Amino acid sequence: MVPTRKRDRKKNANGEEDEGCCTGTLDTLTHPCCGGGISGQTAALPFLLRPSLTVGHSTDPAAPPPAGRVAAAMCRSVRHYRVTVSPTRPPCCPYTPSCSTYAVKALHCHGALRGGRLILMRLLRCRPGAARRRGFCDPVPPPRR
Repeated sequence: MVPTRKRDRKKNANGEEDEGCCTGTLDTLTHPCCGGGISGQTAALPFLLRPSLTVGHSTDPAAPPPAGRVAAAMCRSVRHYRVTVSPTRPPCCPYTPSCSTYAVKALHCHGALRGGRLILMRLLRCRPGAARRRGFCDPVPPPRR
């Protein structure tokens, strides 16, 4: 059994709380012990409809969720890709950071409109020739002030 309540968690050797087998995972819905073994397509459906269902481990390590509703919906679609589609394919993005991480950061920093444009431009240039010209590094531009 995975400790789900704070009082059920045990301390590890370093004195930190052990959160069980799901520490550091992107989504606990598809994890067999936390989500009950819910499979790919059905696992993402509740998350896309009601993000409050995945309380706990649901934050993305790339950036916190964006504030706007449209940007948050776009971020959930990127998260759906990361959880269901990406694990079934070999890694092929030539850039650092990867395109999905770039998308999450762009939505967080720039919102839906400008972030969406940045994501679209990044996906259009995501090929080895363009990455070589840029030195394989393409960070999200800082927000305009």
